[in-house]
Amino acid sequence: MKTILELELIGDDTRTMFKIYKDVLDMGVPGLFDFVVGKDPNKAWVAEITGFDAKYKYNRCFLQSKKDYSRANSKGSRGIYAEYVLETGRIYEVKCMATWSRFDRYFCMVTNAGDIVRIEQLEVDQWLKSRSE
Repeated sequence: MKTILELELIGDDTRTMFKIYKDVLDMGVPGLFDFVVGKDPNKAWVAEITGFDAKYKYNRCFLQSKKDYSRANSKGSRGIYAEYVLETGRIYEVKCMATWSRFDRYFCMVTNAGDIVRIEQLEVDQWLKSRSE
């Protein structure tokens, strides 16, 4: 079964402006924006966990999102949602903004009924080990 996970992109207007300024400055002097201003703010993402990794703990395949602007405010700072298609039989790691200054990072899976449920890291490890045996 497939289901949609929606994550609000709080402050998406700021990230968009960062990207524009970065692209313009990097055309003239690559890396100048990151050196002067710093890295652009982290955004939300969803990744399918595909196995173990020696460096990052898990191999991840980052999913593409579709942006929904239908509920956005006039500035684009709230109400913009990233929509991800999730499927049963897979495990995902999610990073999203819980508030303007705090991120939430968790693992989840989709039940046969189409519900998205959070799971613990121990369950992820057990699932990956059982798949590799």
